[in-house]
Amino acid sequence: MHIKHLSRIDMTKIILNILFLFAALEIYAQNCTAILQIETNKDSSLIFVDNNLKGFGRIKIEVNPGKYFIGIKENTAKWNGQEIYDSVSIKLCGKEYLRSYNLSDKIYIETKPDNAAIFVYDSLTAFSPNFVSVDQFQTVKLKKGNAGKSFHSSELSAYNNISLDFTTDQRNGSFTNSTWFKVLLGSAAVLGATAAYFKIQADKKYDQYVEEKNPALLDDVDRYDLYSGIAFGLLQINFGYLIYRFLTN
Repeated sequence: MHIKHLSRIDMTKIILNILFLFAALEIYAQNCTAILQIETNKDSSLIFVDNNLKGFGRIKIEVNPGKYFIGIKENTAKWNGQEIYDSVSIKLCGKEYLRSYNLSDKIYIETKPDNAAIFVYDSLTAFSPNFVSVDQFQTVKLKKGNAGKSFHSSELSAYNNISLDFTTDQRNGSFTNSTWFKVLLGSAAVLGATAAYFKIQADKKYDQYVEEKNPALLDDVDRYDLYSGIAFGLLQINFGYLIYRFLTN
């Protein structure tokens, strides 16, 4: 088998072609870039790409293909500022990649009286006084007992002191202190005693029937059982209404 030896000139050509290929690939890699655009709803927010500060509010930078880590932070001068972390994969050259982020505002809500439930939309968020994160175009509801108010987020400022207006029932006191609660509680006791009394009478009449075998006594048993059942049914309605008032109050 004969081995054909390359001349020095041929070897030089091969090496030059390889170097040219690597140079072409390097130039192509450098020219293969995309645009990464990051926008936030706060002009003062800090934008980091791979832990490097790139700008404030919104940026538009040229990047090579690869994966990049994004960090959005509220102005460091703001106490308890919000932070958002994300990543983006750049795969195509000459394409624009847009990422948008919204930083919510934190408002302080204090109510008179305090310990009112704070709802953002329909979700319970906190109890006053407290800081609450609110975005634009959101509805904030405050509720305590029969008192309640609703606000659009644009109506609220950084610090809010809100008085809640109670309805007549609420101003007269809680349900457990009302006359109606005492009436229901008293009637429950009376109905319970009545049901027990008629049930005892029915049992006595039945025992008497067993001894005397008098069919007329069975009518008395049925009548007392009926009275006991009616009283017990009213007692259940009474308790059901009491539980309903407790839950709604």
